[in-house]
Amino acid sequence: MNQSYTPPESLSFRANLAKLVSPLRRVRTRTPFFRLAAHRIPTLWSLYRGLLRNSPTEEVKFRVRLLFRQSKQFTGVEQTRKRLTLGYKYLDFFKKATSGDEHCQKVMMRYSDLIAAKREKTMYTRLMYRAMDEAIAQRNTPIYTGSFIRPSLYNVPLPRMKPQPLATTMIYLKRRKARQRRYEKKEELQEYLQDLQIEQQFEEELWRSARYKFPRAYSGYPASQEWKTPINDAIYAITQTQVREYQRAAMKFPPDMVAAVFEARRERIRNKMREKERERKGEILRSTLKRRRKAPPPHILSKMTPKQREMDKVARSLSEVGYVALVKRRLGFKLKDPEAGLELGEKENRPILDQALSVIRAENANRAKEGRKLLGRLSKEQRSKSRL
Repeated sequence: MNQSYTPPESLSFRANLAKLVSPLRRVRTRTPFFRLAAHRIPTLWSLYRGLLRNSPTEEVKFRVRLLFRQSKQFTGVEQTRKRLTLGYKYLDFFKKATSGDEHCQKVMMRYSDLIAAKREKTMYTRLMYRAMDEAIAQRNTPIYTGSFIRPSLYNVPLPRMKPQPLATTMIYLKRRKARQRRYEKKEELQEYLQDLQIEQQFEEELWRSARYKFPRAYSGYPASQEWKTPINDAIYAITQTQVREYQRAAMKFPPDMVAAVFEARRERIRNKMREKERERKGEILRSTLKRRRKAPPPHILSKMTPKQREMDKVARSLSEVGYVALVKRRLGFKLKDPEAGLELGEKENRPILDQALSVIRAENANRAKEGRKLLGRLSKEQRSKSRL
């Protein structure tokens, strides 16, 4: 087989060429560019520091810091190059404003005002959302309803709360399931004891009838106790758990809890009284709308005439004067102040009506007179301004 022959001159030429080309070869580093000192030092010490030093106000400095924090997520070369180019453009503009360029200074101050307005708007928006979150949390915060949750096998004496905390509900659920598992486990252990008793009796009879005595595995004092002791211990532990459950069911309410629940009852009554007072003043609440939507039971509603239905709808208002009071009297309601709802249209009440009418007319005439005087002053001022 013929072997290829390479002249020494060619080998030396190749070696020399490789020596000249190898320094020009591109070397790819495994370290990302944003961690290299060649990128970090100019960006942080020249660009970022220069922008902060040449910022005219704190608002502009805040914006510079925010933009740099937001630009940390960009790790692509093209995106980073675009943002660095824009950053150095801003730096040149900032330096012009610092050196005394009036146009650049005006632009920077206007930019600062815009940032301040936007920050203020964002602050108020944040406060608004925080207040909304607090209101929602307060709406869902459990409060005492004024009643008790009696002790049982699954819970100690507790005050009833609305809404009921999820942790309390999960405690009830887990204890019910655990109690059921313990009963099933206890029945299984008792079956093991019965099976063990049968094995012991069988082995005992077999040992007595055998000609040659063999070592017993289930019957006899040491062996039987070794098999029964773990099962009896497990049954005893389950029994102790049941004892603790009955002790929990026999617990009494603490005096502090009773006092707090009774105070919640009184607060509930006071709250309802405040609610009724607000409704009497004309405020529409959720309870007001709920009461208006109510109706008699279906078997009674089906027998009512349209006029009776309208009267029932009117009577659900809290008012006790005017037409509502008239309807309530016809339906047999007991009013707090029967005289308050009377209409002053009878003959004996005419003097009171005439006196009220005279007072109202005098007040209207006085207000009209003051209004004419005010219009006269305004017209004089306008005529004087037009002459000037």
